Amino acid sequence: MTAEYVEPAGAPGRIARNAGARVAGEALAKVASLAFFVVLARKVGQEGFGVFSFALALTGALLIAAGFGTDDLVAREVSRDRERAGRDLADAVGLKIFTSIALLAVAVAVVTIGNYTTDARIVTLLVGAGVAMEVLSRTWHSVFQAHERLGLVSSCLIVQRTVTAVGGIAVLLAGGGLIAASAMFALGALVALTTAEVMLRREIRVRWTLPTRAGALRLLRAGVPIGIAGVLFTLLLRLDVTLLSFLSSNAEVGVYAAAYRLVEGCQFISWAFGAAMLPWFARTRNAPLLERGFMLGLKFEAGLLLPVGLVFTLFAPSIVHLLYGDGFDGAVVPLRILGCTVAAYGLQSFAGVVLIACDAPRALAGNVAIVCVQNVVCNAIAIPLAGAVGAAAVTLSSSLLLATLAVWQASRRTGGLWPVRSFAGPLLAAAAMALVALGLPLPAIPAGALALLVYAALLAAFERLMFPEDIGSYLRAVPRTWRPRLAER
Repeated sequence: MTAEYVEPAGAPGRIARNAGARVAGEALAKVASLAFFVVLARKVGQEGFGVFSFALALTGALLIAAGFGTDDLVAREVSRDRERAGRDLADAVGLKIFTSIALLAVAVAVVTIGNYTTDARIVTLLVGAGVAMEVLSRTWHSVFQAHERLGLVSSCLIVQRTVTAVGGIAVLLAGGGLIAASAMFALGALVALTTAEVMLRREIRVRWTLPTRAGALRLLRAGVPIGIAGVLFTLLLRLDVTLLSFLSSNAEVGVYAAAYRLVEGCQFISWAFGAAMLPWFARTRNAPLLERGFMLGLKFEAGLLLPVGLVFTLFAPSIVHLLYGDGFDGAVVPLRILGCTVAAYGLQSFAGVVLIACDAPRALAGNVAIVCVQNVVCNAIAIPLAGAVGAAAVTLSSSLLLATLAVWQASRRTGGLWPVRSFAGPLLAAAAMALVALGLPLPAIPAGALALLVYAALLAAFERLMFPEDIGSYLRAVPRTWRPRLAER
C-alpha cells in the first residue's frame, strides 16, 4: 500500500452483519426457489421447463430496463443523504410503473410474432407480471440497503420464494400444469411487494411524497449510465437461453437451464457482499482506505466462491442425477463448464459495485457492451455446433472477459491492485482441492467434504503466513465472542 489507512470503527462489523443477513436470507430463499424449479422441471419435462425458462429470460431481459439504473442510484444517493429517501422512492416507483407496462407489452408482442403456442404466451404474460413486480420491489430494497438494513431485503425475498415454492409445488403435485405454476410465481412477487411496503412503514419510517414528472426525469437522467450497464448485463445473463431458444430447441434450453439454475443459485453471495459494501464505498473518500477495501473485497470473493464453483465442476454428474434424475444427463457437461464461472461472476459483480459507488458507471457500461458483442458473435457460432455445451462455453468466456475488464477499471478508481495479495491464496488452495477430489477413490459426498477441508486449511495457513494483517481485518468483521477462538486457529 502506498499510504497508511485508518479503518473506521465499526465499519467491518456493520458490513459483515449486513452481508451475513443478506446471505442467510438469500440462502433460505434459494432453497425454496430451487425446490420449485426442480419440481417444475420434473413435472413439466424438458419442453415445458424450457418454455418457462425462456419466458423468464425474455421478460427479465426486457423489464430490467423499467428502472433504468434507479435502484443503484437511489441506494448510492440515499446512503449519502437519507433525507431524500421518500422523494426518490416515490419518483422511482412512478417511473417503473409507467415503463413496466410498456415493456411487458413488448414481451407479449415478441411471443405473438414468434408464433409461440398459446400456453407459451400465457406463461410469458404471467411470468412477466411477476418479474415486473420483482423489479418494482427493488426500489424498496434500495432504500433498505441505503439504511444498511439488508435483513429487511432478505425477509422480503424469503416471503416471495416461500409463497412461490409452497403454492407452485402444491398446484403441480395436485395436477396443475405450467400455467398454474406461472400464476403462483406472479402471486409470490405480489405478496413480496406488499411485504416491502409494510416493512418500509414499520421499520424505516420513511415518509412518501407524491411522485413528480420532474423528479422521475431527474432520476432517469442521472441513472442512464447505471441503467445502460444494468440492461446490458441482464441481457448478457439471458442471451444464452434466448439464443438457444431461437437457434436450437426447447429441449436444449431445458438442459442448459437445469445446469445454469444451479450456478445462478450461488450468485446471491456476490449480491449480498456487494450490497453491503456499496454504502461504504459511496461515502468513503480516503484513497488508501479505498485501495485496501477493494483488495480485501476481491480476496473475499475469490476465497469464498472458488471452492463453490469447483464443487459444481468436479461433482457435476452426482449433482445432476441427484436433483434432476437421469433424464437430464445432458446437463452434466454444461454444469462442469458453468461451475468455472462462479468466481468470475463474483469478481465482476463486486468490481461493478465499486464502479457505481465511485461514480464511474460509464466504465462499467462500456465493459458490458464489449462483452455483449463478444457473447452474441460467439453464441451464433457455438450454439448451432454444440447446443447447450457451446452456450456454456461462451458463458465462461464472457464471464472471464467481463471480470478482467471490471476489476481493471475498478482498480484504477481505487488506487491499484495487488494480484498476488488478492488471488494467490485462493488459487493455490483451489489447486489443492482439485487434486484431492480427483485423486481420492471416494464417493462424491466424502470426497467433496475432504476436498473443501483441504481448501480451507491451506488458504488459512497461506494467508496467516504471508498476509497476517489481512487476517486481522477479516477478524474485526466477526462477532467479538468468536475472535479469540478464530485467532488461535
